[in-house]
Amino acid sequence: MKHCSLIALLVFGLSPLAEASLGAHYAAHEPLQVIANKVGPFNNPSETYEYYSLPFCSRTKKRRREDFGERLVGDRKVVSPYEITFLDNVPWRLLCEQSFSQAELRMFTHAIENDYYFEMFIEDLPMWGYIGEVEGEDVLLGHLETVRRYIYPHLHFSIGYNTDQVVSVNVSTNPQRKVDITEEFDGTEVAFSYSVEWLARLDLKWGSRMSRYHDSRFLPGTFEIHWLSIINSFVLVLLLTAFLTIIMMRVLKNDFSRYMEVEEDEIGEEETGWKLINGDVFRFPPFANGLTALLGAGAHLLCVTLLLLICAISNCIVPTKRGAILTAMIILYACTAPIGGFVSARLYRQIGGKAWLSNALVTATVFPIPLVLVFTWVNSVALAHGSSAALPVVAVFIITALYGLVALPLTLGGAILGRQLSSDFNAPCRTTRLPREIPTDAPWFRTPAAQMSLLRALRPTTNS
Repeated sequence: MKHCSLIALLVFGLSPLAEASLGAHYAAHEPLQVIANKVGPFNNPSETYEYYSLPFCSRTKKRRREDFGERLVGDRKVVSPYEITFLDNVPWRLLCEQSFSQAELRMFTHAIENDYYFEMFIEDLPMWGYIGEVEGEDVLLGHLETVRRYIYPHLHFSIGYNTDQVVSVNVSTNPQRKVDITEEFDGTEVAFSYSVEWLARLDLKWGSRMSRYHDSRFLPGTFEIHWLSIINSFVLVLLLTAFLTIIMMRVLKNDFSRYMEVEEDEIGEEETGWKLINGDVFRFPPFANGLTALLGAGAHLLCVTLLLLICAISNCIVPTKRGAILTAMIILYACTAPIGGFVSARLYRQIGGKAWLSNALVTATVFPIPLVLVFTWVNSVALAHGSSAALPVVAVFIITALYGLVALPLTLGGAILGRQLSSDFNAPCRTTRLPREIPTDAPWFRTPAAQMSLLRALRPTTNS
């Protein structure tokens, strides 16, 4: 646990201090690096590719080293050839002239038709823009008869500064300088260029430069949170829970009232309600190992979720650090592993379980094994398509080592502690020796299929 505390301190406690001290100061005419990261379809943010998977002009593809969190979010940063110096405006500058083959033009055509966007960074501030556009609509509406595909070869960088620091960045394209690549002629030449404009932003401090990205008005409509749908679902869950609780309380109250009023000569009558099943309610389940392991894993994940929310609300996770949330989630999962082992082993011991080691191992693997299977399939598909979203081997090795050297031993330690602190389970009523036979002639509306269909009908639908 000392090692986990040290890791958590380094990640959460020292990150704000490091972030406050990393503000770069520039002198006039000092060069800035423009980092090209990735491209991908706008409607599928999970599908990303390296920036130079498209044949953009590049003098040197010098790769910038990514940290663990950046690798988790699929960043593949490369230093671009854009030459920008501090406080120097550039009205227009040629980046390169490039001749494209038909295959390269088809790559751009595919990207434009799928609304590909690109992502760049200046001073760790992200900026986005479209690669091109498709023009052409129905002839009846008075527009073009054929669909034309255009690429944006010119980028305009607007950079805000406060004294000697960069506090805001933005990139935009110029539709007036678009190039038609519809015909896909072999040897088509495109001149890539850019311009730079520096803007004084004395009202914006370096420490609050990320506030722009937190504003919901900055996000496109597809990325906005549907608060009404969330509130609707939450209220419906509360109402269903309240209705079910009221019904159960009334049924139990009527049963207890009837049992209290029963006469001596009515004892031999047929038992109904709670009295019929009270001898089986506290019977130990047949698959105690699996049940307690699921409960322990659920308690572990609940703890991770709550701690992650607390860290996010209290600003312990620095928003400017790429992949900080995913990194924090992995570290919290490893360091809170004793909770799952403790809850599982304690309950397993209470219901008479003997194989505590097997129970601890099932608790430690009941969530990771399905996760690994899904990850293997998804990561293999990403690798096959050359996507940058595929997790590198180094990151997989780090996560595996963190699980094997931290999470698994801590789960076993929590299981030992939970087994030692557990006590025998004392049921409030006597359990019968033979289990009651479950009736098989239930009406159709009590079958699982009918009940699941009813629950699905009551579930609200969310319109995107």
